[in-house]
Amino acid sequence: MLKGVQLEKSETGSLCFTIEDISDELKVVIRARLSEICHGAAKASRTTLIYSYQATLKAFFGKFDNKSLDTQKGMIGELLTHVLFLHYEDEFRAASPFFNMEEDSIKKGFDLVLHHRGTSEIWFVEVKAGECGVESSINKLGGLLSLAKNDLKTALNSERNTLWQNAVNGANLVMQDSELKSQIETLLESFNEKAVAGASVSTDYNAVLVAVCFSGEQTFATGAEFEGRHISQRDMKEFRDLMSIALQKATIQSVVDFLRSEIEVG
Repeated sequence: MLKGVQLEKSETGSLCFTIEDISDELKVVIRARLSEICHGAAKASRTTLIYSYQATLKAFFGKFDNKSLDTQKGMIGELLTHVLFLHYEDEFRAASPFFNMEEDSIKKGFDLVLHHRGTSEIWFVEVKAGECGVESSINKLGGLLSLAKNDLKTALNSERNTLWQNAVNGANLVMQDSELKSQIETLLESFNEKAVAGASVSTDYNAVLVAVCFSGEQTFATGAEFEGRHISQRDMKEFRDLMSIALQKATIQSVVDFLRSEIEVG
């Protein structure tokens, strides 16, 4: 368990992360994984300076600083999801990069595509982030979970070719093992064919819904409370299988401050 991070995990498929502090242990994990998360493991493994930690930090803020506050919350929420979920749930690996491949922005398409090492199944992730304001943390998390569910369901039911092509291209960038890369690309391409044929339905796919709540002065929700919201979504049976993740922190500022402080001047 990372110092400063609490995790409550249920047997029904919910995980509730509470970040109390950007501890030295968490900083070490962020430093170690930032390039891999942003560019993909295949690129991060190269010695090229453009994929170094320093270059990645600068690229991140090049995308982050000109965004609206709402988009910035989403970017930090998605980044923390990559960091914490993949640290604690190491049977999963990312099959998509955080950075968009085509333009100077966060990527289009699925927020994250995951590959399960044991089952070889693909899981599609949708992240929604926001501040509590006057709402309780659990109500905000529940609302964000519903938004994530609706958006992911719409995407998986759609005939959008570009959505699936971005997923295929992302896997190509991220995966280092050529045999595994080919396996994942073939699977994603089969999903693409179903979508183009109008036969793609959300109940064929595994989903991970992520609700990131910046709680401000509100009390953090408990894992048991969040599990109740997860079970409500799961029982709607709108996906083949479902995991739900809550990620709670008071504000985004300490994360932003830490990342910015890491940039070497000169």
